[in-house]
Amino acid sequence: MFRSVLGVRRFTASLTIPVAILAAGLTLSGCGSIGDSGGRTRALSITPSAATFGSVTVKTEATQTIKVSNIGTGELKIFSAEIVGTGFSLSGMSAPTKLAAGSSATFNVAFKPMAAGTEKGIVSIKTNASESPATVNLTGTGVEESVKLTVSESSLNFGNVPVSNSQSKDVTITNSGNANVVIAGISVTGAGFSVGGGSDMTLAPNQSETVTVSFNPKSKGSLAGTLTISSNAPTVKVSLAGAALQGGNHSVGLTWTASTSPVIGYFIYRRTGATGTFSRLASNIDSSTNFTDSNVVDGATYDYVVTAVSAENLESAFSVEVSVTVPTS
Repeated sequence: MFRSVLGVRRFTASLTIPVAILAAGLTLSGCGSIGDSGGRTRALSITPSAATFGSVTVKTEATQTIKVSNIGTGELKIFSAEIVGTGFSLSGMSAPTKLAAGSSATFNVAFKPMAAGTEKGIVSIKTNASESPATVNLTGTGVEESVKLTVSESSLNFGNVPVSNSQSKDVTITNSGNANVVIAGISVTGAGFSVGGGSDMTLAPNQSETVTVSFNPKSKGSLAGTLTISSNAPTVKVSLAGAALQGGNHSVGLTWTASTSPVIGYFIYRRTGATGTFSRLASNIDSSTNFTDSNVVDGATYDYVVTAVSAENLESAFSVEVSVTVPTS
């Protein structure tokens, strides 16, 4: 546009700033750009635009990676990168540095709280782009250390077991705290009870380990015991009970129809009565389609199921239950 005012020529010009239109579902974070005399633009994109660390145990460190990208057409200069905020630190960013058009770099932000509570921080990156400094907001919460174990069963009742026979049940131990648990030992007390596995190991938060408790009574009568788990967490105890009965002269014979799918064998499970959990009767895969259970008590009722095992050691679901009551004579 041209006009004359008091004999002086003045020129006015309009500047149009293009607005980027983002497609649905796309986000452009922390972006600023500026052009040079050659028409090249310098634009910085930061992903993510904010870093949330959530809950972090006091005196432990959590990290996140931040990516900076030059999405312009000219060279981008990063003059400095600074971080403020209690418990936050920055590493992996060399400044001053340069990013060619289309290139990117990463750096790490760490959060290591020294006390419980929520903290906020900010990363500030100074560049030769128009929107400088670009920033990344930080937040994290320090939580006190919690060392805790939980077990899948608070008590185990083995029911009726013939003298000199054995029955086993599993207990799953889980680290339900936010710090490592070092298990120094797992022991049992009580005649006829024993435990396998679990000692001298470390469980990370949310990690679990399964131990097997067995009841193998040697004399008739009601027996009781205790499973004790010792670690740097509070001691956990599981009560144990079982009744040792004098066995009779009976056995239970089982037969089943072979699987129509290719299998390498079968597992047989049993439970006493109509409630409780099924226990595997033998640790080895049985390739036949019949089984004899001699570990039975006169007058007791047992439920049986069978599973099929593939060559890949994949086990099928339980078969239909079969209930058997052992005669008393």
